[in-house]
Amino acid sequence: MKRTLIIILTACFAISTQAQNVIQHKKGEDMTQYMLDSVKYVLPDFTAGIVIFKDGRTANGPLNISTISQKLLFISPEGEIQEVLNQNSIDRVSVKGHSFVQSKQGFIELLDMVDDVILGSVKRVKFLESEKKGAFGTTSETTSVTSISSISTEGQRYELAQNVKTPFTYRVTPYLGRNGKFSYATKKYMLRCFPSKKNEIETYLKENKVDFENLDDVRALFEYLK
Repeated sequence: MKRTLIIILTACFAISTQAQNVIQHKKGEDMTQYMLDSVKYVLPDFTAGIVIFKDGRTANGPLNISTISQKLLFISPEGEIQEVLNQNSIDRVSVKGHSFVQSKQGFIELLDMVDDVILGSVKRVKFLESEKKGAFGTTSETTSVTSISSISTEGQRYELAQNVKTPFTYRVTPYLGRNGKFSYATKKYMLRCFPSKKNEIETYLKENKVDFENLDDVRALFEYLK
């Protein structure tokens, strides 16, 4: 009975997590207040870490990374979440077993290495075009709707709440890095990174279905090449 209850609760949590792809909020509100920390931040918590800048300087403190802005964040002595200054001068970040390098793709977490090739990933949230709920429950895209804040009928004036639904995607994108440069993990780039292992890669791909946009699939192929 206890095990059945655990399974049911686990299933309910999974469903709710998967369903969280739309934020409902009022116009002008900060949408991120309705997002789970596990979605809007790369790490589960702000954790003590060290920042290494390109000029060799270092800084430390409780750190995390925004999946939305791809900015490195820290908690100030006053307890406020702030962005680290001079983001473009950051070289790499180390936070309790997690290592990141900054690139044009965002902060890439370094996961594994085979020969001189690095497997990494970027966690990213992307907001899509939102819909506005207007008068009488109708919806339309924000780019094509005129805001209506009130309506008058039969001598009475009614204020209308401007509710907005903003969809978003959350993705963990695999990357491959070589000689300090990272690119999307694709079959073509995998073959380019491992020219001496072309036959092994082709054999694996014939026997296994690999989605190069799926980190687990790419990681499995990466492990196979060790």
